[in-house]
Amino acid sequence: MSTITIPRPDVSTEEVSATLRDGLGPHYQVLPGTQTRVLPGEPDPGSPDSIVVGTGSAHVFRTQLRIDRRGGQTRIRVEPAGLFWIRLVNAFVIAPRVRRVLRAAFGA
Repeated sequence: MSTITIPRPDVSTEEVSATLRDGLGPHYQVLPGTQTRVLPGEPDPGSPDSIVVGTGSAHVFRTQLRIDRRGGQTRIRVEPAGLFWIRLVNAFVIAPRVRRVLRAAFGA
């Protein structure tokens, strides 16, 4: 897990989602308000400040984002998802791409 810290307390889930859609391109699905499951499949409903980013219809390759606003800043936790070996792939493929897009867009 890693955390991107943005020195603004007003970064919305919609702003993060739009940034990810623009930066990652059409191959990635950005699903705000959802949370991952351990097994592949459609994500479950989640809190308004959670986002699942994944590829493919089975959502095997995915990462979970959780947004937290405190102390005049916004923190976005990026966690690879899935079972052990899939989580390893997600940790080295999808999660770094998501972090790169967020850091580039928000200067974090």
